[in-house]
Amino acid sequence: MRQDLRWKFLTIIIFFAGALFLIFNPFSKGETIRFGLDLKGGIELVLEADYRLGTKVLSKLKNELIFKMREAALGEPGVSYLGSEDNNRYDGLVFKFSSPEELARAQNMGLFKTRYQLDFYGETKNLILTPNFQGEVAELKIRQDPNDYPKDALKRALTIIDNRISQASSGMAEADVRLDNQGRINVQLPGLKSMEDAQAIITATGRLTFRINNRVVLDGTDLKDITYVNRPGEGYALPFSFKGNGAKQLAKITADNVGKNMAVYLDEQMLMDPVIKSALPDGSGEISLGLDATREEAERYAILMKSGSLPVSLKVAALSQVAPTLGKEIVNLSGIAMLSGIILVMIFMVCFYKVPGLIADVVLIFYATFVLGIMVMSNGVLTLPGIAGIILSIGMAVDANIIIFERIKDELRNGKRMRSALEAGFNRAFTAILDSNVTTLIAAIVLLIFGSGPVQGFGVTLTIGVLTSMLTAIFVTRIFLQMMIDRNPDKYAKYFGVKEVA
Repeated sequence: MRQDLRWKFLTIIIFFAGALFLIFNPFSKGETIRFGLDLKGGIELVLEADYRLGTKVLSKLKNELIFKMREAALGEPGVSYLGSEDNNRYDGLVFKFSSPEELARAQNMGLFKTRYQLDFYGETKNLILTPNFQGEVAELKIRQDPNDYPKDALKRALTIIDNRISQASSGMAEADVRLDNQGRINVQLPGLKSMEDAQAIITATGRLTFRINNRVVLDGTDLKDITYVNRPGEGYALPFSFKGNGAKQLAKITADNVGKNMAVYLDEQMLMDPVIKSALPDGSGEISLGLDATREEAERYAILMKSGSLPVSLKVAALSQVAPTLGKEIVNLSGIAMLSGIILVMIFMVCFYKVPGLIADVVLIFYATFVLGIMVMSNGVLTLPGIAGIILSIGMAVDANIIIFERIKDELRNGKRMRSALEAGFNRAFTAILDSNVTTLIAAIVLLIFGSGPVQGFGVTLTIGVLTSMLTAIFVTRIFLQMMIDRNPDKYAKYFGVKEVA
């Protein structure tokens, strides 16, 4: 065998072995190939940006404005929340004045501004002020301005959610997170049962602060790392470390407040209230959760504290617990149908093309392994439409081999010897294979861009399958055929319908 063929063959085998390792990885803690909701069931959430304001923030704004109106000797308006309550959040406030003149006076005196400090961290946000005059009554609606958020806020939120999920348990690590066509975040969590845990981890805005006597003394932006461990006889604990200025601030705060409680807050929800037992001069320490804490609680605390804050609050537009839409029997029958089709195709190739057909079947096995390996490596989720995309691309891979073999036959009939016919056959077949694959690839990309859910899953596997089938047909099949005919090229002409050359 020629030296160049040996190296090419060895390279293919290395890639094949790597793909097999990815698929059957014995060191993997969970499933290497992740299955979607239709095959496994789980939880599905649709999230959208939530521009409403919390009751604490609205109460602070209301009290501030009423105080200003009292100082200006204006009549005190009636105040109510705007919209319906949901998770202690409202759309805004409505100030009802006794007359249009009272509202006009308040506006002329500059009591209502379009920018206020709306939270407890020194940040300011734009407000939309909408006056409404109705006869002798006037009202002013105040709500937060959605345009005050970064344009890429949802994309950044998607990245943070994906990061949170990747740090969670193996069930949530199988999630599929993506933006849909309506500007919402679709989260699919195959295999997960608890809606409460999923919703809490995903939608928490995640502003981490440390407080003593309800006063913010340290912000969590400098938190470098936090994890959880189980201390024998002590229970679970959260080792953590800060970086930069955060480490210096933590050292000073703990030195000045030994014996006091330093509460940990996520947004305005207190997660825990540990006691400072000693100074932490190097900016690292450990929070003890006690013997009553469970591994799930410790893991959840660690995830929430280190996964970063969302640039915009999110609300759950839809949440459902999904049972596998396909029964186990249907899935098994679909698998049998797929295997039956592949086996029949392989039998046809052997019967019709003999040894070259057998080589095409071997390449088909390599192709399927490469596709699944790429799915595992890219952390893809396999759904039933995705399986359909793989089966379709398998058919295209076989078609490419048939085109190549028929081109080789044509070259042999035109009088060329086996080696030159092989080269010419591949060269002539390349254009036809490229054209057919590119047209299919265009359709797959359209599905990827404009589709969602199962349709997008079909587009993903079809894209991977088309690209892989083209590469295996053009390169792997070529190398295997070159190896077959290397020692006695003309002997194999008979397998292409041509008598052996003397």
